[in-house]
Amino acid sequence: MKLLRIELKNFKPFRDLNLPSNDEDLPNGLILIRGPNSTGKSSLFEAILWALWGANAVGLTNDELISFASSFCRVVLEFEVAGTRYKIDRSYDPANKMAVILYVEKGNTWKRMADKSKTVDTALEGILNLELGQALNTLLVRQGEVARIAHASPSDLRNQLVTVYNIDLLDKMGGHLQALESELSAKISSLDQEFIKPYVLSELVAAGKARVAELEAELEEKEKEISKAEGLLVSLPNPDDLKAAYDLLQKITSFERDHTLSVERRDKEIHDAGLVDADERIIRAKLQSLQKEDKKLESEREVARSSASKIDRAAGQLLSQIEEAEANRASVQDESICPVCFRELNPEDMQKMLTEYDAVIQEKSTELEELRKGRNNIPAQIKAIEERQRLIARTIDAIGRVAEHQKEVSQAKKRLEEAASRLSDVLAKMEVADIEKLLKKHKADDLNELRNSILVQQNNLKSSKSECDRLRQEIDDANEQIVKNEGKETQMKRMEAEISSLKAIDEHTKYVRRKIVSGFIADYVFQKRLIGIIRTASNKYVRSFTNNQYTAIDLEPTPARGRAGPGLVLKIWDDRDKANKKTNQLSFGDRTAISLGLRLGISRTMSSIRPLKDSPAISPRVRCVLLDEPLGGLDKNRRTAVVQNLVDDQSFEQIFLITHTDVQGWEGVPVIEVTKAGSTSNAAISGNG
Repeated sequence: MKLLRIELKNFKPFRDLNLPSNDEDLPNGLILIRGPNSTGKSSLFEAILWALWGANAVGLTNDELISFASSFCRVVLEFEVAGTRYKIDRSYDPANKMAVILYVEKGNTWKRMADKSKTVDTALEGILNLELGQALNTLLVRQGEVARIAHASPSDLRNQLVTVYNIDLLDKMGGHLQALESELSAKISSLDQEFIKPYVLSELVAAGKARVAELEAELEEKEKEISKAEGLLVSLPNPDDLKAAYDLLQKITSFERDHTLSVERRDKEIHDAGLVDADERIIRAKLQSLQKEDKKLESEREVARSSASKIDRAAGQLLSQIEEAEANRASVQDESICPVCFRELNPEDMQKMLTEYDAVIQEKSTELEELRKGRNNIPAQIKAIEERQRLIARTIDAIGRVAEHQKEVSQAKKRLEEAASRLSDVLAKMEVADIEKLLKKHKADDLNELRNSILVQQNNLKSSKSECDRLRQEIDDANEQIVKNEGKETQMKRMEAEISSLKAIDEHTKYVRRKIVSGFIADYVFQKRLIGIIRTASNKYVRSFTNNQYTAIDLEPTPARGRAGPGLVLKIWDDRDKANKKTNQLSFGDRTAISLGLRLGISRTMSSIRPLKDSPAISPRVRCVLLDEPLGGLDKNRRTAVVQNLVDDQSFEQIFLITHTDVQGWEGVPVIEVTKAGSTSNAAISGNG
């Protein structure tokens, strides 16, 4: 993979950045990124990682990546893999959350490949032939990572390599066995929950038969109560008819009260409107007179407004003419040039032209003054008209309320008559001539009390029938459960044997995973495969970074001690002293240089590593590396040696190196200078250091 272009919007300190700023792509080989502390150098690496894999790759939340006082952030990254050009466009804002699109270049156009986070991750993994963890460990050497390698204990160094290489085969083997353990444990737990001892089932059968006898006796008693209640309810009125009669009586009382109040309100509005009564002809004549007057006043108001608009337009035109004449006069007076034909004027012509402009200005100013005098009288006319219109509107509203209240009186009377008619129909249906006699017969104070008494009896009957249904169902269920329990004893014996067998398999699986996969096989992978691959890839860097003082490294396995697991001791051949040395025998600068060489060797091998001899080979796809401040522990000569080696290194298509230290020997190397003004950072690429 080669990085080509990057565009940032509101990402951490970068408000608006394009690298490169022209139409060219980022160059091959070593690219230095330099600038003072806290200017945003590492933020460029974070932008690249976030564009490719989102927040999981940078260890920050999406909200923490947005520039202060901004509402969103966006990164567009163009890159090339195996000759094919790709572009990923990722943006985030708290309201709409994450949006990401992956494109591939076809001809001269971008074709969309995926536009959801999961589908983009899947497509990217296919393009790079690496999952996220491996790709990050290949692409990025984090700030401080070199120092951690230099000071790591044997077990820590081995654990770092386990994490970096993410040995897929061992993870899958252990994962499959652990999944089998979980499956067995769940199956055993499920069977344990279902298992019942046979003697318990026998006791359940006896208890079930006793319960059936009790339920059958209770059912017989309930059926007798139902027969008696049904005989009593036959002689009682229908509760729905009683409710209808009661509701109609309540409505009649309410409608009588509404009618009285409506008449009182109508008479008050007649008095307030200045009318003698609510006769429709009088009201209609009064309304027509007022509406006619209002229409006439509205016409007069529109005429006044139209006159004002015409005067305003005429005044505007005169004002424009005056300003134009004044501007032309000033031009003639200041420049002695005719504003029409642009010829130079002699003093006589100039004076004549100035006199003409003065006359025009005077004439137009007089006309403008006359128009303004006429315009000033119009607002008073409009105000008088609108005052009369408001008075008419209030009178019309008052008359309208009289009509509304008269309508309310008529409606209240109609409702009262209709309710009385419906009450007569209901009483006829119940064959009741006198409500008082009906209430006296059944010893009730009103129709609602009688209705509630009947409903209580009906509900009691309904509850008794439901209780009988429940008892019958419970008897059926109890008999069915007795049959089931009688047949479970043989099933429980088979289940007991199955549980015992599954527990034996579970113990064997745990032994294989813990003792064989995590012990013997893992040690084989390290000792027979990884150590040799890492040693070969790292030695060239170690020699170059130390000016051939140290020429070879080795990783020597160590056994587990105490709580610490097995480890790896880093040993280095000192060609000057002709001796193998451990890291604790070296200076801090030597340890840093050797650890950097080891880490670059790891990145170089990451995408083609095969844990076992028969593991499938994977073609390298990530052939660039991001180095975040790896030179801090090196002196001037060591830094120069590192940079010169990286300039000549052909193992990676691109190497991005962040540094704020001075290094000799980087002349001709492209440099991205990062600067900061206030809270905003910027970056620009130049051809050399």
